[in-house]
Amino acid sequence: MSIAITRIEIRYEQDVVYARQRARLVSELLGFDRNDQTRLSTAVSEIARNAYQYGGGGEAEFLVEGAAPSQVFAVTVRDRGPGIKDVEAILEGRYTSPSGMGLGIVGTRRLLDHFHIDTKPGQGVTVSLGKTLPPTAPEVTPAVLGRIAEALAATRAGSPIEEIRTQNQELLAALDQLRQREEELNRVNRKLIDTNTGMVALYTDLEKNAERLQHSDEMLRARNEELKGFAYTVSHELKAPLRGIAGYAGELDRRHREGLSERAQFCLAQICTAAANLDRLIEDLLHYARLDAETPALTEVNLRGLVEAILNDRSLVIAEQRVEVTVDLPFTTLRTWERGLVQVLTNLIDNAMKYSRKASPPRLSIHAQALDGAWRLSVSDNGIGFDMKFHDRMFGLFNRLERAEEFEGTGAGLAIVKKVLAKQGGRIWAESAPGQGATFFVELPRRGKQE
Repeated sequence: MSIAITRIEIRYEQDVVYARQRARLVSELLGFDRNDQTRLSTAVSEIARNAYQYGGGGEAEFLVEGAAPSQVFAVTVRDRGPGIKDVEAILEGRYTSPSGMGLGIVGTRRLLDHFHIDTKPGQGVTVSLGKTLPPTAPEVTPAVLGRIAEALAATRAGSPIEEIRTQNQELLAALDQLRQREEELNRVNRKLIDTNTGMVALYTDLEKNAERLQHSDEMLRARNEELKGFAYTVSHELKAPLRGIAGYAGELDRRHREGLSERAQFCLAQICTAAANLDRLIEDLLHYARLDAETPALTEVNLRGLVEAILNDRSLVIAEQRVEVTVDLPFTTLRTWERGLVQVLTNLIDNAMKYSRKASPPRLSIHAQALDGAWRLSVSDNGIGFDMKFHDRMFGLFNRLERAEEFEGTGAGLAIVKKVLAKQGGRIWAESAPGQGATFFVELPRRGKQE
């Protein structure tokens, strides 16, 4: 049995926000808790955005399917686009588009109980989503449907800014729950440590302590999985309305700029800049959080080719700023985590060019040294430098020594570099003085012979 609740046309950016708001409201009235409401609204938002962005528009239909006690809140999103060529590759995680569409579909699938895609080239895409109503939810009767219809009729689509406020409240509640669970885990771990110190004398307690340790490990695994899901939710809960704000601001700038006052044009530029900065901040935060789940894959890396590729990508900036570049690499290859090394050197080179761009001329030096048990790399500049009393602070997440108005950035780069190196047993430190430039040193465990 299938009972229709409401239907939404997806033609504009605002309709995506509207569909997400409707999903949250209906799921609340059907008896889902706050966490499930967030999962459902995030999933509907992601698929509705795909219909708008890739399918040229479509529709979202909200239904209740089945009979009590196994009723399902279902949402069907259809578009009229070109379809998906290799949907199996996307669902298996073997393909993602440059825009990240595949990641959105895979992430949405994980959030819900029921997920199905029906697509053929040139015939659009139909995505069926569903989540079983909780056992405590009332049966969906005509009276319940009447209350839902009244609530839907009494509400209207909110603005992207109002949506961000709502999402911030949900995220704060989720963060508070995670904090409480982390404190509980810390208490459990402290008890385990206290107990383990007496295991030699108290052999009879060994079995109980092992059970407690296993329980703690299971809780940590569950917390890690929850953090992964939370990171995904944060990304889409913040980025969906943020894209709406950026889109509307861009439309004002393109189509209505001539009718705006000078002050209005200034405010519009500030909105666009703030939206772009927040987008970068979210990406850096997610990158930092996802590092915990990554396992470094060691390969033979051509250091010279890697450095040349990074510099070549920045050739225009180097030419514009007239940067004098010196590269001294006495060895060619090293065995390490290539993607991690790219992240490290890219960040250090970009920082060196950024903080030395006011020098005359700017200088960038990249050196390498083979030690007995490690590879040592260094990146130097002749920029503004820093006071060594702030050395440890600048490797913390979002800690900046300079004002954002003077030098762009989120303050996450060096924290990500430190975390990347720690995952493979490496380390980073710096030497500097105010106005004297800076040198950042990286050491990686030496695995394999140099060539």
